[in-house]
Amino acid sequence: MKYNILLADDDAGIRFVLSKYLTRAGYGVKATDNPQTLLKWAKAGEGDLILTDVHMGAEEIFKFVPELKTVRPDLPIIVISANTRMVTALKSRQAGVFEYIPKPFDLPGLQKTIERALDNQAVPQIAKTPAPDQMIGKSKVMQPVFRAISDYASGNIPVFIWGDVGAGKSLTAQCVHDAGARSDFNFLRFDGDMHKSEILDKVKKGDLFVDRLHELSNEGQAVLLTVLEQNELRSIGEKFRVIVTSDEAFKTLQTHNDMRGNIRADLLSHLMGGQIYVPPLCERAEDIAELALYFFEQVRPTGQKTIHKAGLARLKAHKWPGNVRELRSLMQVLALQFSDQSIGAEIVDQMLRTGEPTKAQEAHIINIEAACTELLRQAYLGEGDTIKPETSPYEQALEWLEKPMFAEALRLTGGNNSKAADLLGIHRNTLRTKLRKFTD
Repeated sequence: MKYNILLADDDAGIRFVLSKYLTRAGYGVKATDNPQTLLKWAKAGEGDLILTDVHMGAEEIFKFVPELKTVRPDLPIIVISANTRMVTALKSRQAGVFEYIPKPFDLPGLQKTIERALDNQAVPQIAKTPAPDQMIGKSKVMQPVFRAISDYASGNIPVFIWGDVGAGKSLTAQCVHDAGARSDFNFLRFDGDMHKSEILDKVKKGDLFVDRLHELSNEGQAVLLTVLEQNELRSIGEKFRVIVTSDEAFKTLQTHNDMRGNIRADLLSHLMGGQIYVPPLCERAEDIAELALYFFEQVRPTGQKTIHKAGLARLKAHKWPGNVRELRSLMQVLALQFSDQSIGAEIVDQMLRTGEPTKAQEAHIINIEAACTELLRQAYLGEGDTIKPETSPYEQALEWLEKPMFAEALRLTGGNNSKAADLLGIHRNTLRTKLRKFTD
């Protein structure tokens, strides 16, 4: 099929170059130097795509875009401009044009954008995903999660939820609370800095949510244990329930307790109860399409933007080391950054590649690993003085890595512990504990 392009630019040289290139590429081109003629052609039903400069004489194309959108809502508009200020990009986005391309641009790149825009016209849209009742997913591996939520929702026993980072443990905890009889009471996130009496007053007969138990500081563990012991003294009808999440299984925490004393044994004894394992996203490939479309709607609930089948296939093939959290972040970026009504495999690949390390980064990582390996080899063989006498090689290796990590996070956040902890992806109590250790 031969597509026809309506070209508008008041620079005769630009019109000549673009017309010649696009004609050779197989397009029909009709060119003008003013937006009024462009609008007239569009009203007459001419053209399959508009390629236009922003400023033509005293006129600005954004003045005409609303009318163009009214008479030809499905006609894609690509804006090119030598005015590369941020306001031009913002106006393009607000006007709903397909793409904004700053000058100078390369012709093959422009052609790819035109192909994407025209392809979007022909792609059937996938139906919108209905909002989920609680959690999205129909995969086989999620069925035990749903059954466990149902089983434990109205119970009084502790609930321990574990799985990889970003898999959806906090959402699972919220679902356990919302689906049960305690949904009318508080769902209080535990904070080790709060006084025990404040925690008891706020949680009342609701659920106490302890997120990332494996990172809880010694001080936080002591406060939590005291609160749980006092809860045992309450009458059955007045007791709260505790819901815990962890990146590690309950048995692993018990093993670590035996080896390193990470989590107090007496605290773990209060947390024995129902357990829910949340599987990683790589085991839920059949849920990815539904999740992706839902995350789109969270950003643009009234939009028609969706994912092309080829784009969905690429999403399903990805390993998703960051799990559902990574997918959500990617979908939100795709919904905001690209004007395509249907996101294809090329765009998905482009965004997935941005998270992959470059060759220079990979070489740097290898150098770091080689340096650590050599230092540890010396430590294992008792050579040199790389290891403190009172420190094990394992602990020393962690310190080598953690010190610069924490120092850089604090530098970037101006010394703000909470922001640094968020940047590192750990609980702020963990950061405080580590900092005290390094400054002792």
